[in-house]
Amino acid sequence: MTWLPRTLGALTALYGLSTLVRPSIFSKPAGLSGDEAPAPVGILVRAVGVRDLANGLAMAVAPAGPALRLAVCARIAADLGDAATFALSPNEDPAAKRKAIGVGVGWGALNLLGLLAARR
Repeated sequence: MTWLPRTLGALTALYGLSTLVRPSIFSKPAGLSGDEAPAPVGILVRAVGVRDLANGLAMAVAPAGPALRLAVCARIAADLGDAATFALSPNEDPAAKRKAIGVGVGWGALNLLGLLAARR
């Protein structure tokens, strides 16, 4: 069953594209900026957006089997890596920090379900 990881991949790609256009979609809820991301934050967020766009597209179009499972594993690693980065980094807004960690762990868990579905 590949519809779940492919759907998650398409959503990830769309999110990555949206952060390329407007970095504050990522940076504001994560407590990294206000309504407009400062240039250094915008650069970093866009880099993460490129990663998410590429990884999401890979999940959406990879052939079923090892290629799809590898793309999903890369996504899980990225999500959990994001969560760990936020957990270990200072943030002036503890609620935003918890939210960012929760989003990373949550997407990692969803993609784990996608990986399990792809193994069927």
